[in-house]
Amino acid sequence: MPARSLCQNFLNNILAPLHLYRQKSLIDATNAVINGASLTLTSIGRHLTGTASVKNKIKRVDRLLGNRHLQNEVSTIFQRITQKITRGMSRVVILIDWSAYHASRFQLLRASLACDGRSLPLMSCVVPSSQTANADVHERFLESLAECFSPGTDVIVITDAGFQGRWFQQLRSRGWTYICRVLGNHYYNVGNGWEKVSDSGTKASTTAIYLGEGLLGRDKNAQHEGHFYLYKSKPKGRRFKRSKERATRPSVTAKARTAGKSPWFIFTNSTEFSPKQVMKLYSRRMQIEQNFRDEKNPRWGFGLRFGASHSSGRSRY
Repeated sequence: MPARSLCQNFLNNILAPLHLYRQKSLIDATNAVINGASLTLTSIGRHLTGTASVKNKIKRVDRLLGNRHLQNEVSTIFQRITQKITRGMSRVVILIDWSAYHASRFQLLRASLACDGRSLPLMSCVVPSSQTANADVHERFLESLAECFSPGTDVIVITDAGFQGRWFQQLRSRGWTYICRVLGNHYYNVGNGWEKVSDSGTKASTTAIYLGEGLLGRDKNAQHEGHFYLYKSKPKGRRFKRSKERATRPSVTAKARTAGKSPWFIFTNSTEFSPKQVMKLYSRRMQIEQNFRDEKNPRWGFGLRFGASHSSGRSRY
């Protein structure tokens, strides 16, 4: 089945609650992206089908992006997509991460379904950069996501080290399993006294190990019970090579190098998986980074990096 027909059949059911004109405009814009448009207003307008002039097509897309009714219905669209994709699944592995949007004016919080190969984006939330990692934003996002799953669905959430504090409590209160990485500036206790995560590197090996059950965080008001795992991958032998035309920032390169060499210190509330299985699950987190590249990269993706929207409503849409 052609991609356009497949997309239209999928969206006809998803967009049923929307006004008929908004349904048609949204499907036409989606087909424009399938036809080769990047995720910018003018590019989508130029790739719209029909006999109207390019000027009027671009204006049509501008009206669509600025439609307040549609901006308010984005959450409903996300939820219906998530319900349709995850229906019938007894277990879902959800990847959640933050990413900068539009020169860091906004931040995107996204949940994707881990699959073989690329993960599938399910739900996104765009907020001003000042609200990055905000606990209230997390709570609203998780509440909206939880409404999409059938009762009894086993939900496993995988995140990087950017999620701390109330995040673990918010997941645990919903009965979800979390597998999260913890960085070196935190403390943990598995019965041998408080240790710094950064000092655990001497224990790491290329075989995943279980460190034990204990507490994360020395502050009694922010402690979390769980299980700790440790793993250090084999060196991949990569060498950084820079062309003469490519500008780099040494601090960014050094930070990436350090992160790549650091062992995986994993914190989870589940004992269902073996150390090897825990690390295999966490390794799938990179799929959501590929999602971000697919959207933003102008060469390998849809070129959202060139988008010039100045409102969170347009950026989210």
